[in-house]
Amino acid sequence: MSYESIPYEVVEVPLPKRVAAFIDEADKRCDEFYDAKLNKRFPRYVPSEPAQVYAALQHVTKQGLPMGTNFIEWGSGFGVGTGLAALLDYDATGIEIETTLVSKAEELLADQGIDAEFIATSYIPEGYISYDAVGGGDIVPDDSFGHSLDHRPRYEDMDIDVEEIDLFFVYPWPGEQEMMLKLFDAVAGEGAILVAYYGDRDICIYRKTESDFID
Repeated sequence: MSYESIPYEVVEVPLPKRVAAFIDEADKRCDEFYDAKLNKRFPRYVPSEPAQVYAALQHVTKQGLPMGTNFIEWGSGFGVGTGLAALLDYDATGIEIETTLVSKAEELLADQGIDAEFIATSYIPEGYISYDAVGGGDIVPDDSFGHSLDHRPRYEDMDIDVEEIDLFFVYPWPGEQEMMLKLFDAVAGEGAILVAYYGDRDICIYRKTESDFID
């Protein structure tokens, strides 16, 4: 393991007007999504508490933990985390495999005048394989890909390698918490920060301590 946990206590923070307006609109659209029973197509999709996510992202920003402004949200759904990061002046990208959710995220942020990018793809980058394991998901290098020190994971349509991302955010599905930590361990560059939302008032922050690939 080449990451460390950074102490963090969930607290309420004042929301700037633009952030509060964005959260209100996102909540409204999410409620409409559920009322129309569209979530049946995505039964494991559960939104986070946006105010808590904003507080955590604001905290790491004020503490100067990320070394730059490149941000990725793994499994971005409606794009709320990505939008909040953009409002904190990050160059924000959401990674989401469900094209319907990508469209809804793009519409939400465009209507709110928030500049961010969404990519419809898996958050598992080329060169790695995820699979179901006892106790939850797991991730391993794809042996057929031929890993080497020159291998730099990248998402299609992104101009930078994954190791150049300064700040990651994820709300893992149940049973995938350890897999997401293993993914962060495998692909993040040294010094990268991960904000992981595990549930209401359960947020953890991690720092990658050295660059290495999983065995």
